[in-house]
Amino acid sequence: MFENKIIQKIKNKESITNAWLSIPNAWTAEILAHSGFDVLTIDAQHGLSADLATILPMLQATHGEAATPFVRVPDLNPSFIMSMLDAGVQGIICPMLNTKADFEKFVAACRYPPNGNRSFGPTRATTIYGSDYFKQSDEHIIKLGMIETKEAYENIEEIAKTEGLTGFYIGPWDLSLALSLPKLADFEDSNFLKIIENIVNHAQKNNLITGMHCGTPEIAKQMLDMGITFLTFYSDTKGIQSSAKFAYETFHAKKSLSNTNSY
Repeated sequence: MFENKIIQKIKNKESITNAWLSIPNAWTAEILAHSGFDVLTIDAQHGLSADLATILPMLQATHGEAATPFVRVPDLNPSFIMSMLDAGVQGIICPMLNTKADFEKFVAACRYPPNGNRSFGPTRATTIYGSDYFKQSDEHIIKLGMIETKEAYENIEEIAKTEGLTGFYIGPWDLSLALSLPKLADFEDSNFLKIIENIVNHAQKNNLITGMHCGTPEIAKQMLDMGITFLTFYSDTKGIQSSAKFAYETFHAKKSLSNTNSY
């Protein structure tokens, strides 16, 4: 039986940890699949994995591991969403949505008729999840629409009533830019925190979850305390950058202390 274990975590009101994959590489994805995160999200919008030919090996490398595969699609393109789901993705994060109609179109792209308009052909999904995938998928595919534009934020009350939506995913940098806040993603700004609180409140009133790019584990804990339960606080690209910089600077600091400059 096809089941998405993240659905059960949502029902239990548990927090969900998410690692962000921007590097188009199956080995990097496989390493992170063993790291303990609940979800791995391949970024096909701003990351470098832009098509199925690149994404499929990453899904194959992580299949059977603890982490559940998600993809952030580039935009509201039903054909691309369908190809990701057919390939075995269990969650879709969709950016650049502004109205309830946009959110309804997104949900419809993830669901088969009569609940949606997804075309039938889950070739890999059926192969890896079993023949009952079709019957179970409508309820087990997680659908997170991004709140990152001024229009989406202004329409939040109506958007939250979208039938079949799993929840929101806040893009804090784009949202703070769209709302003309003085600093981008300033988690110490009381006005920005009120905006986040408003989104979470509308989500909770409608039995939706809220996710967010948090940047660091410390900010993730802060957001968890505010009611955000889908927490992204690791990125493969930034992780490699920061660890490489730390190793380089640590070596040169120790080298200076020992005054070994003869090589």
